[in-house]
Amino acid sequence: MRFTTGGTTRAVGVGVLVLSLALTGCGGKKNKKKNKRGSSSSHSRTVGGATGGKGTGTGTGSLSAARRAQEILPPLDTMPAALRHVGTELHTRAKAPSLCKDPGGKCKGAVANGRVGYLTANKAEGASYDLIAYRNTRAAERAFASWESYVQHNKREVAALDGAPQGDESTVYAYKSSAKGNTVTMVIRQGEYIGTLDLRDTAGRAAGRKDLAALSEVYAERLAQATRDETPSATAAHVKV
Repeated sequence: MRFTTGGTTRAVGVGVLVLSLALTGCGGKKNKKKNKRGSSSSHSRTVGGATGGKGTGTGTGSLSAARRAQEILPPLDTMPAALRHVGTELHTRAKAPSLCKDPGGKCKGAVANGRVGYLTANKAEGASYDLIAYRNTRAAERAFASWESYVQHNKREVAALDGAPQGDESTVYAYKSSAKGNTVTMVIRQGEYIGTLDLRDTAGRAAGRKDLAALSEVYAERLAQATRDETPSATAAHVKV
């Protein structure tokens, strides 16, 4: 086909206009998408060492529970004079304990845990505090039931002992093995927390149980203060062990 010069000029003009609009439209969309991505990334935040909000795997509830656990575990200046040497540095983590046995059900529903330990000057005696925070009170109740079952039915390894009740629920036991013959343990549930206190006392089980009762009473009060949304302040500095 043959076109006149005028027709050709008009056709080219339309083609340039269409091409220009197409390029402008594509460029506009591309820039808009870039801005959207930039806006999204600017709202990400660092939570527990992981960048991001949803889907990071570390919930703010776990982090809050870990911070609370750090407040509950007794610091050095709240310990008796005889137990003022740090054996295990106070630390907490926003996750369940890494060791989930004795009893096996203690990690189910756990969202945070922590530990601290203190020794005498000669390191022969000491007190170790463990704490597990659960997602709610019901989860803590189920975990404590696992502890009670462990103490009642594992008679080859532990022996249940009498002791003054602490917290909402508690149980006391001693190990039968020679390696832990001087250790007595109390497990206390208060609300959504379970605290464990292991006391190693070379003066004998009777003396150990007496010291355990005094220290566990203070530990139970720190747990109770936390469940009342108070800053844990109970101290065993006045206790003689």
